Amino acid sequence: MQKLDFVKNLEIIIENLKSVEILHHFETGFDNPNQAYKYDSIIPLLFSSKSNYEKIKNEDNIFKILEIFNCEEMYSDWNLTALTRSLTHSQAGSVFGHANNLSLYNFHNTLVKTYKLSKELLLNDLLNETYEESLEEGVNIFQIVIEEESLETFKYIKILTCLTELIETINKINKAESQKSEIILLDSGSDTNIGIKTGIETAKSLFLIFKEVWDFATNHRQYKNEQNNKALLESLSIRAEILKKVEEGIISESEGTEYVHLIKTRTDDLIGMKVMPKLIVIENNKIENKKLLKEMQGIRLLSNGE
Repeated sequence: MQKLDFVKNLEIIIENLKSVEILHHFETGFDNPNQAYKYDSIIPLLFSSKSNYEKIKNEDNIFKILEIFNCEEMYSDWNLTALTRSLTHSQAGSVFGHANNLSLYNFHNTLVKTYKLSKELLLNDLLNETYEESLEEGVNIFQIVIEEESLETFKYIKILTCLTELIETINKINKAESQKSEIILLDSGSDTNIGIKTGIETAKSLFLIFKEVWDFATNHRQYKNEQNNKALLESLSIRAEILKKVEEGIISESEGTEYVHLIKTRTDDLIGMKVMPKLIVIENNKIENKKLLKEMQGIRLLSNGE
């Protein structure tokens, strides 16, 4: 599992298991250990946590983390029953006289501490943000959907070359040739992550190209059909922008033709190699999107086999 996915999955786990809220109740009681505190306020959170655990536990990468933390035992029926009896309105010493209460506290405390440490050590500031926030900073996180732990060298080279040419083309359209792109993340392994930093407008245009292609392809499953292929190309916002700038004389007709060609072929190449912005891969129905992307390997969505 890549470091980015490890940290993001920990975040999902902590949010769903209500770790911060549960710890808040424990630590509020610790502030005045000799006074009784309503530790039974944790019980509703505990059952909400259990419900969410059942929802997320079967996702592959999340399951691997949950297994390490022995979550199955923590959320077993017998342990939850014991916790509902031992979490009472009482002093801290009395509550922690029960081993299962102490285990509950240590469980969530370890999850939160592991997340904070991993986030601090493994990710830079840009990668600590959500994918939407990163985009606003000019960062696109791409995911290469693969089963194996690595790709052959020439495939990485081809992917990075296609991304570079696509970005440079967008820069030319926006008259921002002086802007340079940077790789800020290359997280190898199954479902490799690549983080590319560009100008903000370039990043948004780059994401929008993939978003529009993907939305069209998933809404028109007959994407092999030549008529749909043409309709997809004509529906792209970037193509309309190119045609407008040709009409305005900002770019020449030959440049416009070249830019459209580069955009459609490089986007096709990347999708054919199962490269897509991670935000698209994971949004809505993650498994279905990944499955469809795998099925599209080698298929030309825009360039009709050129």
